Amino acid sequence: MRWIVLIGDVLMDEKRIEDRQLAFLVDGDNASATLIEEMLAEASKYGSVIIRRVYGNWTGGGQVNNWKAKLKEYALTPYQQFPNISNRHVTKNATDIALIIDAMDILHDGIVKGFVIVSSDSDYTSLAIKIREHGLFVIGIGKKDTHDSFRRACDVFVSTENLGKEHDEADGTEEKEKDRSRGQRKQRPVRDALELLNRAFDSAVNDDGRALNGDIGAALRRLDPGFDTRTYGKSSLLNLIEELDDVFEVERLDRGAIYVQRKGERAEKRLEKEQQTEVAPGECTCVKPPEDALDLLKKAYEMAERSSDGWVDTFKLFKTARKIDPSFDSTIYGKEKISHLLEALPSHFMLNRKGKSMLVRLVDSKDEHEEMPPEVIVSAEDPAPAEMAPLAPEPELRPMEVVRLATKALEATVKDNGRAFLPQMSKELKRIAPDLDFKSLGKSGLREFLEEYPDLFTLHKEGRNVYVSKRKGRRPARPISELVR
Repeated sequence: MRWIVLIGDVLMDEKRIEDRQLAFLVDGDNASATLIEEMLAEASKYGSVIIRRVYGNWTGGGQVNNWKAKLKEYALTPYQQFPNISNRHVTKNATDIALIIDAMDILHDGIVKGFVIVSSDSDYTSLAIKIREHGLFVIGIGKKDTHDSFRRACDVFVSTENLGKEHDEADGTEEKEKDRSRGQRKQRPVRDALELLNRAFDSAVNDDGRALNGDIGAALRRLDPGFDTRTYGKSSLLNLIEELDDVFEVERLDRGAIYVQRKGERAEKRLEKEQQTEVAPGECTCVKPPEDALDLLKKAYEMAERSSDGWVDTFKLFKTARKIDPSFDSTIYGKEKISHLLEALPSHFMLNRKGKSMLVRLVDSKDEHEEMPPEVIVSAEDPAPAEMAPLAPEPELRPMEVVRLATKALEATVKDNGRAFLPQMSKELKRIAPDLDFKSLGKSGLREFLEEYPDLFTLHKEGRNVYVSKRKGRRPARPISELVR
């Protein structure tokens, strides 16, 4: 099974992150130990680090000595590489070769699903390419001036300059002093990212002129594995895009999806689509009146599965109409969706929204003399097919039963840090309880429901993201009898 996983602002079509085991290999002669904690934290975003090795000549001086104090603290295993001759460059090359040979051994053992290579040396380019050829994930961690050949050979490349505090490089004293004199790490202007953002947006955009924020992030990684929003002083891709508000617009949907569009572009596409209908050469360019679809829709209604009171899911109606006539499309009749087509036939069809589903019923003579129920609507948007809720009656769940289901969803989506991403948890809850409607409990959604039970759940807000964890350390302050009310 493959999952779409959100890492920061990047959607990754990979196996579940928690199932990906990584090998963390450090060129001790080429990397500083100062940022080891930040490096491991960065690697843990992409999987579980099960192998941690540092390579170098531990008997001499130099850069590798900085790692000695970190070995026990971070469970790092030192690998000794003695110099064959008294030459610093030969020693360095021997370290590179030792790391590469061990990496290939680990690769063919099949015990990991990805590698983290900590070095700024472009000599590891061929290693990164070979690992990717075997279908494994490669993360590079090095200085910002690392050669592009190694950066682009990785799936993701992280600059140490973006990992937080300043680092002590044995050969970077001059640059370090310059940074100290500035008082802070130099950041690139946000405008410098605009060209790459435009290319990523063009790669991820849908037919409606919008692109998912996560899809843009994935396209950015493909275009430049070293792209990092922290380079521009932003903690996330969304923050970076919002800074360019004269170029892009951000649209947040209720179900948690975030779309990006260029200013004015989507409106132009929609207007163009409404004003003209693309047809093959020689075909009639005229739009048919909705009444021409009436016979087909009535036939589809009679064939479709109906509830006891005669309601049919509009998506099921659409699929049935397609079975009768594969060429059926609401746009032929000048309507974007089937609900819009049905709305144009008010004397024949009645629409009603139930949860996330749109229902339709054939109007009969009895309906003409009856007042329409309050929930019947005359204008609505069709939900996406994947979000259609079943037509079965919604069960009335007690609050404590919902707590049990929420706990189950939390356990299914929790990460190694004990937290679950709220939108992910909500999606899992909808999967295991598709008929659950928080409005019946007097709540707008999962977040508001969880906030009512601070003794059981803890919500963590990090920027615009919300995470959930189980409450630990003490018994609930309120009795269960009170919680279920």
